[in-house]
Amino acid sequence: MKNLIFSLFLLATVSATHAQESIQPETYRRVLSVSERVSLFEGRLTMVNLFRQQIKLAYETAGQPDSVIRRRFLDQTYIPYAEFWKGYVGDSTVYYDEVIRPLLKDSLGMLNRVARFYAEAHIDHYFNETARALGKLSGLQAQGTWYIVFGHGVTDMGGFGGGVMVLDLSNRINTLEHVKLILPHEINHQIYDLSVVEDTTARGLYRCINEGFAVYMNQVVLKKKYSLHEYLMYTPEELMYCLNNEKNIFTKLKPFLFTGKRDHALALASRGEKVFKNGGPGAIGYFIGYRICEAYVSRQGPNSWKDIYRLPVRELWAASGLEEKFGLNL
Repeated sequence: MKNLIFSLFLLATVSATHAQESIQPETYRRVLSVSERVSLFEGRLTMVNLFRQQIKLAYETAGQPDSVIRRRFLDQTYIPYAEFWKGYVGDSTVYYDEVIRPLLKDSLGMLNRVARFYAEAHIDHYFNETARALGKLSGLQAQGTWYIVFGHGVTDMGGFGGGVMVLDLSNRINTLEHVKLILPHEINHQIYDLSVVEDTTARGLYRCINEGFAVYMNQVVLKKKYSLHEYLMYTPEELMYCLNNEKNIFTKLKPFLFTGKRDHALALASRGEKVFKNGGPGAIGYFIGYRICEAYVSRQGPNSWKDIYRLPVRELWAASGLEEKFGLNL
């Protein structure tokens, strides 16, 4: 009798777990209430809620053959947005085999939970409010397209240039609080990218200033709601390392600021690249760019940060005074 009770309990537990690991009807209904496209900020920003179609198909194709699921996902979520996906994850085979199939196999519970949350969160309001706040402060307008997707989760929020951005709901740190923290940073890219032309002889400097100015504008918009290390996405210890070794950082990395090589510029902004192995952070270019912007404003006056949207990066560097401060022009 005890064995029978235990077996029934185990069966009920397994069944309940199995029921949870699926897209629930209520989630499906909520997600379908989300618009496929949302026009924001007087039409200057567009949100493509591609996660809506991904969840819709995950629900509707449950139990169907893999060939059917593949065809429907590619026809409805990849092909219409191929340019975006190629820039983010790769071709259609990579998209299905390395993104969709693993999500459907191992992450249905996460898909159900996260999709339900974002369907109810009205995040378009935060995008609209942030873009308006930056527009009011800077006098300039953000422009571009946001893709809200379930991807491979290698980034939280990021851009591909030209105002194209992604919010990947598969990334585990993408809570609503994190989105609110990073949003001014990312939308600032949709202003700066379209207002300052990249200097191809100083790609590293351009990348550092682009990222560092986005950090600076995070502070302008959100003020002291978060600490500087959070805006930089460093630990407190990593920020302290940068502050204590600032001259050495600029001395060692100046040659990589004035370079035409894209890979050098990318390395300065990569979280996975730690130039200084004894405690320095990845993406050290964020700190470099932030300090250049901060030094410029300290010299030129409290509202001079508005100049940064128009100044060529070499002029900003020269006017910051850091070259003289650290003796880098000798």
